[in-house]
Amino acid sequence: MRIVRTAVGMLLLTLGLPVLLVGGALWTAMQHRDAGGAFSGAIERITTPGHAVVVADLDALLRDTAPFTRARDTTLRITARTETGPAMIGVAPADEAARYLAGVAYAQVDRVSLTSGPLPVRVTPVAGTPAGAERPPGGTVPGAPPRWIHQGAGAVEWEPSPVRGQRLSLIVMHPDARAALTVDLRVEVRPGWLASATWGLLVAGAVLIVLGMAALAWPVRRVTAPPPPPDRPTTLADAPPVPVPPPAPAPPAFSPPAFAPPARPVLAWPPTTRPTTTPPPLPPTLITNAEGVGVGGGGGGSCRRRAR
Repeated sequence: MRIVRTAVGMLLLTLGLPVLLVGGALWTAMQHRDAGGAFSGAIERITTPGHAVVVADLDALLRDTAPFTRARDTTLRITARTETGPAMIGVAPADEAARYLAGVAYAQVDRVSLTSGPLPVRVTPVAGTPAGAERPPGGTVPGAPPRWIHQGAGAVEWEPSPVRGQRLSLIVMHPDARAALTVDLRVEVRPGWLASATWGLLVAGAVLIVLGMAALAWPVRRVTAPPPPPDRPTTLADAPPVPVPPPAPAPPAFSPPAFAPPARPVLAWPPTTRPTTTPPPLPPTLITNAEGVGVGGGGGGSCRRRAR
């Protein structure tokens, strides 16, 4: 169980630390928003003798420069002003924009770098109709206007995620499409997912780290079995042999108590009060009475002899 808790704790810490660091990085980025809650930056002033400033593939530029702007719930706003007032900004399909700008000069934006201060851009000039060729009166852009997906005077705002992967072009020009354009561009990005994602990552990372540390620091509960009783072995193999008690002695056979034969008084003179043991009987051939006369038996006769 201890090994499992250690593995779970290390896994939680491994997941929680990166999550917490990403949340901290997003929280730091949130501190750079402006008063309106958007990340904004001015682009270097672009001057061109042509009629427009064009981004040929807007989705590719966003993918290479700021891919987070293509996420869902993200709004992109571009404002543009010329030396005389607001400029016309439009987003159109790339093929229609190319037909609209065919034969005129313009400046093509190839790259925007994200740095502090004004954002530097790399611009490629595109030549228009050679000198001496016929141009429309007033020098306006020839051709029919494209099908604008987004269009505005001075500013345009849209969400790049619904048109992600589509080849669209951004065109900035004078409202009357005349040549010699100087424009100041400003870009604002409002990621609606940033606040919720930041706090979610911070909370999730902190919870994972706390759970991981708790799993590593959880005390181990050691359960020890109580010792067995002294007379009770742990296993049958450890049990000592049971001693066999010796057989109980058989009870003695019943025998009547031995009593001494009753003492018979000895007729002797002088008499004594001390009982004496009866002497063994005399042979039947000779019996002495108290007077010293022996009595003998045989053949039915008797003889008596007086003691002298």
